[in-house]
Order: sequence, then C-alpha cells, then structure tokens
Amino acid sequence: MKFLVLCALFGAVFAHTWMSCPWSFDVDPGRPADTVGPCENEKVWHGVKYPNEYKAGDRMKVGWTSNNHAGGWVRIALAPYGQHKTHKAFDDNVMKITCYGHDQRPGQTVYGDCKHPCNARAGCEYQAYEEDNARFDTTVKIPHNLADGDYVLQIKSAMSSHPHFYYSCARVKVTGGNPSMKCPQNKLIVVPGCLKGTAVELKKYTENSKPAQFCYREDGPGYIDADMYRVPKNVQCDPRITCAVSIDGKGCKGQHKMADITNDWKPEQICGEVKPAPAPTCDDGVKNQGEERIDCGGPCVACPVTMPPTTPADRVYSKFEFNKIAYASEGYINGNAIVHVRHAVKRWRMTLFFDRKVEISQHWGGKLVSVNEFKTVYVFENKSWNGRVPAGGKVNVGFEGKFPTGAVDTPVLMGKDFVEP
Repeated sequence: MKFLVLCALFGAVFAHTWMSCPWSFDVDPGRPADTVGPCENEKVWHGVKYPNEYKAGDRMKVGWTSNNHAGGWVRIALAPYGQHKTHKAFDDNVMKITCYGHDQRPGQTVYGDCKHPCNARAGCEYQAYEEDNARFDTTVKIPHNLADGDYVLQIKSAMSSHPHFYYSCARVKVTGGNPSMKCPQNKLIVVPGCLKGTAVELKKYTENSKPAQFCYREDGPGYIDADMYRVPKNVQCDPRITCAVSIDGKGCKGQHKMADITNDWKPEQICGEVKPAPAPTCDDGVKNQGEERIDCGGPCVACPVTMPPTTPADRVYSKFEFNKIAYASEGYINGNAIVHVRHAVKRWRMTLFFDRKVEISQHWGGKLVSVNEFKTVYVFENKSWNGRVPAGGKVNVGFEGKFPTGAVDTPVLMGKDFVEP
C-alpha cells in the first residue's frame, strides 16, 4: 500500500523536465515538456535577457529541474542557430553526457523518485569536480573554435521510469572564438557511472551520438572539464526554479535557499563573490581534470597496475587461457579461464585482474574468496571436490557479469595468476 500511495503522489505532479540554466526557449515554470524534439517552441517571457551571452572559453552552468524524479543521464549538445531544427544537428555535436541526478541523502530517493528539489544544487553554487555529478546540473566550456554568432544548447534526458526522451534547448550568443582552428576529438564519449533510470538504457543516449569537433583549449582539442573548478559565468542561475513543481511544497520551501528564489520565471540567487574551487593537481585526492583514477592517469602519472605478488619463479601451470563473449553496448560479459596444470596440486588459487570494473553476478568451477574495492581483481579458490589436479590436468573457472556501458570496447584481462597456496 505504501508503494501505491507513493506512486500516486508522484504521478500527480509534473512528470517531465526541461533546461532551467541557462534560460531555455520557454521559461514558463508551468510549461509542458517536449518529447518530440529536438527543441521546444521558442518563446521567452517576463523580461528575461535573451539570448544568453558568453565568450569563447567561458564556463557555463547547465541545469534542469528535477520535478521529483531521479536516475538516468543527460546528453548535452551544441549546434548553430538555424540548424537546430533537426535531431542530427545535435547528434553530430555532443559535448558530454552526465548524470541526471538523484537525492543522495539516505532514504530520499525511492523507486526512482524523490521530493523536489531533491537536494539539487542552488544558485551561486556549481559543480567543480567531475565526481560531484548527482545534483541536477553540470558546467560546460564554451569552445574556442566557434564563429561569432548564435548557437543552441540542447539537453536530452529520460529520467526515472519514463520510457521516452525529453528535450529542451537554450539560445546562446558566442563571441571571441577562432573558427579557423580544427580540433578532431576522440570517437569515444566518456560516460560517468550514474544512478540508472529504469526505462531507457544508456545505449539509447550514445547511439548516433558523435563528439563535437570543438577546441576546449586556445591551442588545441583539450578536455571539456579540465578547468571545471572555474566559476561559470551564470553561477547565479538556480536550476531548481520553484516549489510549485514539488509534491511536498511545504517541505520544499524549507530546503536550502529555496525561499530566496523570488521570480520563478527567472530563478536566481544573489551571490556576492563566488570564489573558484582550488585548481586541480595530481596530489589533491580528488578525481578531476580527466584523471583515470584519483591522482593518476590522464594528465598525471600512469595509474599503477598491481597484482598480488603470488607468481613463483617455477609456475605450477604451463598455459593460462582466457576466453570471453562480451557486448559493449549491453555491458554483458561471459568469461572462461582455463589453466593447464604443469605440476600436480592439492589445492589452488586463481586471480583475475581486469582493466575496468566488472560486476560478476554468477560463477562456476571455483569458490570466490575476495574482490577488491574497484571490482577489478577477483580471487577464486578450489571447491571441496576439485582441489586435487594431476599434472597435465585442467582447471576451468567461468563467470557471467556486467560492466559499465558507454565505451566502444569490452573489459580486458590485464593480469592473471594461478598458484598452489
């Protein structure tokens, strides 16, 4: 009964989202959502300064209203104004994919929903680090190689249990760029791990999506979030808009700075001085500036590849095979490790080390005894019935599991070991 009542409450309020930072094509707080795309109808109300004006190299806050929903991703793309009436214009110019957001406080996100504003970030605050990506906003950098003129920023998202995408756009005027610069980008769109929506898979966001050929540095391609610590020009914008869209209006008004929003059509906060976050370094203990892991990879030293020091000089096996069936688009892997034993053993231990997170859901042929915190190193031992293996015999351990989607390749076995403990 509790579940039914909760669903009824959430269903009674707006079941959609739209871009609220920068000002979108339609700033009416009671507006409908657009499920056709690529943009809603363009109409600006109540004296909002439009279009949003930026210079090449500026950072811009991009936010959306939670409308009591949680989970899923948001794709952000940028196309020239006038070319923005086709989906392909945005599919070919993707800037990034980030998390839609969810209320991370204990017990506040239930069945893919939360109570607006869902702990979304307020005006005068901004995402300064890549991991801080669950608060219904992000920032992007205005590319350096845009010609002066008007552009359209688009968000595309299917949150919670909604089976289709919602689209919203904002008109942005850009000056100060150098369109003669050419900056081919990687073919891979990096996708963060997020609380998933329950209806639309990640592959629906990435299919047909191509990274834009944008220059994020004055002298080359760069990385869109390398200087995420910088204060965005529109930091005052408050993407939460209003408590009118909350299922708990009274509780919403008591949330951080919600009472300070005085114009639902132009939701802002009075900031004063907003100091930038510290510039990222390779020893700040934070995963930022395009690092592979905390303080390593990307612009920092390569991340160490470590394995338990368990390989003796005289190995007990002559051959170690690993076969897999894996699908990048589905994030599915079925693996099989076959060890050809050189010397007879009475018991054994096998270690598998992957190049990325793999979540093994079921396994056979051995007993799983340990997994590291990153779910990249798995250690198996023999079961009671298969510990004794004669010389020339084989040990076979198989598994099935999932891995994060969004990459064009599948997990690689970086290291392996087989010993008699």
